[in-house]
Amino acid sequence: MSMRRTFLPSVVLFLIISVEVHAQNTRVLFIGNSFTYVNDLPGLFTQLAASMGESVQTGMSAPGGYTFQGHTTLPATTAALAQGDWDYVVLQEQSQLPSFPPAQVATDCYPYAAQLAQQARAANPCVEVIYMMTWGKENGDDTNCPSWPPVCTYEGMQERLHESYVQMAVDNSAWCAPVGEVWRQHREQFPVMGLYSDGSHPNIIGSYIAASTLCATIFRRSCEPATFEPGGMPAGQAAIIRTLASGVVLTSEEWNIGVNDPVAEANWNDVGGNAVLFANNTTGAVSQEWHFGDGAISTDVDPMHTYANTGAYTVTLIVADVCGRTDTLQVMIDLAASIADANTSAGPVVKLEASGGVNMIVVSATSGLLEVLDTQGRALALWVVSGSQRYALPDAARGTILWRLTGTSGRRTAGRLIVP
Repeated sequence: MSMRRTFLPSVVLFLIISVEVHAQNTRVLFIGNSFTYVNDLPGLFTQLAASMGESVQTGMSAPGGYTFQGHTTLPATTAALAQGDWDYVVLQEQSQLPSFPPAQVATDCYPYAAQLAQQARAANPCVEVIYMMTWGKENGDDTNCPSWPPVCTYEGMQERLHESYVQMAVDNSAWCAPVGEVWRQHREQFPVMGLYSDGSHPNIIGSYIAASTLCATIFRRSCEPATFEPGGMPAGQAAIIRTLASGVVLTSEEWNIGVNDPVAEANWNDVGGNAVLFANNTTGAVSQEWHFGDGAISTDVDPMHTYANTGAYTVTLIVADVCGRTDTLQVMIDLAASIADANTSAGPVVKLEASGGVNMIVVSATSGLLEVLDTQGRALALWVVSGSQRYALPDAARGTILWRLTGTSGRRTAGRLIVP
């Protein structure tokens, strides 16, 4: 079954829209078709963002009726992507194609959605790709209704668009800007207020829904405080739309927003004498900052910190990846707790044995890199561990020693042993 696309009049629009560049500009490239250029969506987004205190610079490649497949080889699009200085690339597919049967979408849409994301990332590995979910036709797609009944109604067409755009985001480690979902909820709440100019294209209210959804998505905060309202908006509607868009975007994980952010992970071990050995287990972190809860700070990967007093402390770990994306983790530690309770996650069994007058460190069923340190953090021994093994401790390993095991996954665990 092959669905038919209704292409728009042969009005082709290729332009790069720019605004005055300010410090800490957010640069956004829009790639789409008339759903993007009608009412100048990049311009609405820029003005709405400015009223939120955000400085934005935008570019656009949006010829009428264009598909992702067409954009992959279109010189204007490939040249814009190759600039490589975009923070976000917003991708909007031809309006009907993602609502077609899943098998057809899988061949006619998804490969090119992936190719555009790859082209954007080839020029800038840190760019965030956003698939902008569009809206169903006002009364469904009558052209394709006879051969594909799900699109006979707005509701059925919107459901398919929803499914396809979310799938594109998931498949490509990208974000989804749920314009179509905000549109759907607005239709339910205000059934007599039109959002279309011709049953397909947005009027100014519809384009404001798109701009509000994009602001909440890109800046990851509510756009309710924004003040920009374009001419032609019914009284009170702009504020209602900003509230609705913010709620849809910020209250669901379905949109995959932040999928590439680092996720801060850590554990800690009380090693005695009010000293605590911390381990940053975050995948992909290139920098970290520990706030130990007593005013002290460290930028070491796995710091050891000695507290002046026992008690409970809130420790904060802030990590950043190579793209500057950050995450923050807070953990509570209680130095009055037992050593067994102090480890925040179950780890490998590391214990001490004596054999023939030699102190042995025993590691059970794990693989990775085992370090032995003194209480000042100085290295005493280092072994590559594979399975359950015993290792003879050096003579310098006396009294309290610390161990730290880095598994093959990069996860670290640590603890202490008392050597007689």
